[in-house]
Amino acid sequence: MQVRENGRPVPNLSVLPANTAGTKELAVVLVIDTSGSMRGAPIRGAVAAARVFASHRNPQQQLGIVEFNGAVRTALPLTTNQVAIERALKSAPPLGRNTHVYDAVQTALGMLKAGHIAGGAIVLLSDGADTGSVATTAAVQSAAQAAGVRIFTVGLKSGAFDATALKALAAGGSGSFSIAGSSAQLSAIYDQLGSELSSQYVIRYRSQAKPHTTVRVDVSLPDGAGAALSYVTPALPVHPDPPFHRPFWQSASAFAAVSLVCAVLIALGLITALRAQPTRRSVGARLAEFVSPAEKPHDERLSLALRFFSGTEQKLARREWWGRFKEELDVAGVEMPAVQVVVLTGVGTLLLIVVIVALTGSPLLALLAFIAPLAVHVVIERRLEHQRSLFADQLADNLQVIASALRAGQSFVGALSVAVSDAPEPTRREFRRVVADERLGVPLDQGLSVVARRMRNRDLEQIEVVAALQRQTGGNMAEVLDQAADTMRERADLRRMVKTLTTQGRMSRWVVSALPPGLLLIISVINPTYVKPLFATAGGHAVLVVCTGMIISGSLVIKRIVDIDV
Repeated sequence: MQVRENGRPVPNLSVLPANTAGTKELAVVLVIDTSGSMRGAPIRGAVAAARVFASHRNPQQQLGIVEFNGAVRTALPLTTNQVAIERALKSAPPLGRNTHVYDAVQTALGMLKAGHIAGGAIVLLSDGADTGSVATTAAVQSAAQAAGVRIFTVGLKSGAFDATALKALAAGGSGSFSIAGSSAQLSAIYDQLGSELSSQYVIRYRSQAKPHTTVRVDVSLPDGAGAALSYVTPALPVHPDPPFHRPFWQSASAFAAVSLVCAVLIALGLITALRAQPTRRSVGARLAEFVSPAEKPHDERLSLALRFFSGTEQKLARREWWGRFKEELDVAGVEMPAVQVVVLTGVGTLLLIVVIVALTGSPLLALLAFIAPLAVHVVIERRLEHQRSLFADQLADNLQVIASALRAGQSFVGALSVAVSDAPEPTRREFRRVVADERLGVPLDQGLSVVARRMRNRDLEQIEVVAALQRQTGGNMAEVLDQAADTMRERADLRRMVKTLTTQGRMSRWVVSALPPGLLLIISVINPTYVKPLFATAGGHAVLVVCTGMIISGSLVIKRIVDIDV
């Protein structure tokens, strides 16, 4: 098969036979005259012919029925339901006065247009001329040509038969006109039309013709047969209606833009303030509390930053968790002040909310921005656990050093000082804190209690008890420390064995947690339209938020299961 448009071959041609086309590709509307002149054998023959036509219908081909006299009635909407078709053609319809041929054809065209049919056809049966239609011949022909619908007309001879309207519709609708001398001949005509329409093909190609241009399409087959069709491409409107535009300041884009600008300004102000805030007090600043140094120029940025962070910290200090949070940052080795961590996390979350809303336009998806504070919490917790794990691993060796120093004649405080000089971090930092507190008059057992709480180390709590007993009653503390160190090494071996045995569970946690977002990413790359509803609809956004929460919850539950405290 070769298709030419205005004499030029058409590239990228698509040809679909009727039996493989979809339900939106091909459809036929039977338009049957039910005026008074069809009484008796003519209307019975028309219904019988319609049944014959329906018997040739391709299963994928939709069929509709329109009946007309002085009124137009849709007897059967477009459908592929064979039971509904047989029910509609079971008996002859009621008859009436007048013959509104053009109105009936216009109704059939509207039915095909509403069904979004690519290749529609109308088969019209009447025994007379149009009487009383509102629509005109030119209007119906123009609508049929614009919609690409073919009109086949069948005339049934009667005393008042006039084929003018039927011939005009067939010619203007690129169809054919047939005439039946009696109602008995209708079945043969409808049988031929049914066979022809059920074996048609759908030819598709992308036309390069300009608007309002006459196009001639020639279809030729290898055996020499072919067909030709001419049409005029639609013209562009001279004065198109302007699209509806909501005022910019009332749109979601304006809200996202203003929010983004405000967030950027806040972030710039906070960054400037953070750079201006001193992290450490110099020697001169400390001496200034006791002497009156020369006045220096007043820095407004520094004063503003200090007032802002000081006010924020005063408000946060009223919270029960604030002291614990500052202590955890100190143990984790985070040098940034706690108030800066909180403020920067809040600003980062706000910026992430604005970016998500600006990119997706969905406030619901903005809930995903709260992953930012969760991520900060996870990072701090991991550093905290790392420091505490290091301390626990180093404690046995450091107790051995303390025991050796005690045997060499050192006091417990002196032995701690010896351990501090040789111990790695974080043990050095924590034991240095105990020695410094003891010099300030804090008992050793209380100092060790603080370190045990900071490091969450139950082994150190035992050393605290030993220190209290040694302070009150004395005794061979070196031997007790040796036994405690041996016990700690055995417990460390047990912890390592448990960690090895739970490795599979921890790996399963990360695999199960990463599997849903990984699959979503892969499917988004391979078939974006498959996951488009998740990102383009409110229901999809809700599903994303709920699934994210479930993934995080499941990960935390698995962590709780495999985290065995020894």
